[in-house]
Amino acid sequence: MAGIDQLSMGDTLREIESIRKKYHDYEYPKVTVVIPTLNCAQLIEITLESVFKQIYPDLEVIIVDAGSTDRTLEVVRAVHSEKVKIFTASRFQLYEMLNKGISQGTGRYLNFLFPGDYYIYSETLKEVMSLAIEHDEPELAFCGTLLRDGRREVKIMYRHLTMRLLKRGQQPTSLQSIWFRSDLFRELGKFNTSYQLRGCFEFLCRFALHKNLGAVSTHRVLTDYDLRIVSRKKVFLHFWETFRTVWRFFGLAPTLRWLFFYQRDLRRLLLLWSRNIRVAFTGK
Repeated sequence: MAGIDQLSMGDTLREIESIRKKYHDYEYPKVTVVIPTLNCAQLIEITLESVFKQIYPDLEVIIVDAGSTDRTLEVVRAVHSEKVKIFTASRFQLYEMLNKGISQGTGRYLNFLFPGDYYIYSETLKEVMSLAIEHDEPELAFCGTLLRDGRREVKIMYRHLTMRLLKRGQQPTSLQSIWFRSDLFRELGKFNTSYQLRGCFEFLCRFALHKNLGAVSTHRVLTDYDLRIVSRKKVFLHFWETFRTVWRFFGLAPTLRWLFFYQRDLRRLLLLWSRNIRVAFTGK
């Protein structure tokens, strides 16, 4: 297992720039980018800008909006591109919205971005799809990602996708940094809508248990993932959804190992609780 690579962005971009492009435009598969939205006018612009800066020949953007009442849809429509399609959802349930995007998308590969996330490099799609073409278009292709929450030091996340990693309750990269071949959702089913946070992890566990499916990856950091606000509710949901997934797919022994050696959510809950107590009494 590779662990989290400590790569400098300068080195990563220079490495990418040095790669000779091997394929003609017509050889690249169509990519669908699905973006779920709800009252995110201030964030959606940076995401759309990064998508439409992509030097890529065949791209569509599926917006699934859960009833925004701010300027979100106005910002989306201002793009004035036939590549953008807008659909509505009755409520904001993340994986239901992603599943709707999957149903409406026509790309060979699908990628999912949330408002505030973006592609770091103008040839992110070309880089990942070149890798996919080179390896006969496997079911998954993924890259490294930047993790940021605005408070702590930015981290880089990239690991190899292995059964051992999944049994530890971990995934190789963020959902935003994975490209799924569209027919994979017909074979495995779509995202499990009973999840709120760890639907990608659950899907990757299903994927890993099918020996006939292939994945290819690059450690290059090509996406930026906004972690957003970490609350006690989110930490608890992360703990519970990881627990139920490891238990379901791997059984008792791996679940106990995860619980006692690998999970960090209980410690995070204690830290958040102690921080709230400190603020309540000291105001700091």
